[in-house]
Amino acid sequence: MAAEELWITGMGVVSALGAGVESHLNAISAKRSGLEPAAIFGTPPDPVICGMVPQQTLPLSIDDSASDRADRLADIASREALVCAADQSCSNCETVVGTTLGNMHGGTLYYRDLRQGNGSNIGLVKNFLSCSTASNLAAEFHLQGKCITVSSACASGTTAISTAALRIMNGNCECALAVGVDALSPFVVAGFNSLRLLSKEACRPFDTRRDGLNPGEGAGALLIESSRHAVNRGAKPLARIAGFGSALEAFHYTKSDPEGKGIATAIRGALDMARIRPEDIDHIHAHGTATVINDTSEYNGFRSVFGERLCDIPVCSTKSMTGHTFGAAGAIATIFAIASITHSVIPPTLFHMEKDPVFADLTVGSEPIYKKVNRVLCVTLGFGGEAAAVIIEKL
Repeated sequence: MAAEELWITGMGVVSALGAGVESHLNAISAKRSGLEPAAIFGTPPDPVICGMVPQQTLPLSIDDSASDRADRLADIASREALVCAADQSCSNCETVVGTTLGNMHGGTLYYRDLRQGNGSNIGLVKNFLSCSTASNLAAEFHLQGKCITVSSACASGTTAISTAALRIMNGNCECALAVGVDALSPFVVAGFNSLRLLSKEACRPFDTRRDGLNPGEGAGALLIESSRHAVNRGAKPLARIAGFGSALEAFHYTKSDPEGKGIATAIRGALDMARIRPEDIDHIHAHGTATVINDTSEYNGFRSVFGERLCDIPVCSTKSMTGHTFGAAGAIATIFAIASITHSVIPPTLFHMEKDPVFADLTVGSEPIYKKVNRVLCVTLGFGGEAAAVIIEKL
């Protein structure tokens, strides 16, 4: 066993499927989606089909929790991850948070009230800075290592994982809590609506009728340790990070390169770090937003790396279950990937009824697949041309 191995010893998650890994595992077998219509604006385009965290998990409305909703979600996921890891010696643990939106809705409400002359509540901007979530998590759980916040659009969750892993590899720390988180905000929903990227139905990744995404919210948290640190404290690993890669396409601010060059580069970087071949991948957890351009770009990236072998690799997108959770997407996808390894199950791509003929050699379906899984490739894309990939491997 090499001392530089990167072990995942704890994980926690919250999304439209509820709080906890168990809830998400149950959703896979039950083929349950958390997507529901919700009044985000009080005016058209309401109701918006979205993945809002259920009220039994987070009882406050978006407005009532505007100042710290992202922090609350990150807290739920992180608490589960630390309990799962049973880490009683993580005082020097670093905190790495990936987010796109953070607690921005608090600032939006503050500015609205200011403009309307209604008197503004300064508490709404208490946690407005994007770095607030990381520092608040560190304080809550007494994590005394360095606090880092990364933001690479919808690839932020994956970037947080790779940043934490890289710091452990470089000897900066031996333990890091990596979190991807974002909370629903009318501002960002309006933005995607202006781009005509919202679907009026539950999203259909890779389906011939796909017409857009469903916004969502949530958090995924992973405790990552050097294998030496984990062994010294008697921790049991869930899986290991075998490799990761990233790229910047710089093709268009909101559109992915139709040839998928960025995602292909990120995948090849992850494969090279893991020292494995494309044929060693058992399952691909796709970004799969169900937008026409994104799904095509992602497929072309897969095709350029895996070639004819692609037809033998099951591909899924769990955004049909959780919605697109933006900065949390990569972290939540990684937790699903670990579940695939530990429970030998590949999640369904719900609402996928008729595969787009363009994706003729893509193996994707609306039923869970029960099979042994040793390695999973997770990929994420973000506005501005961000592309990130991470390979999770069975130990």
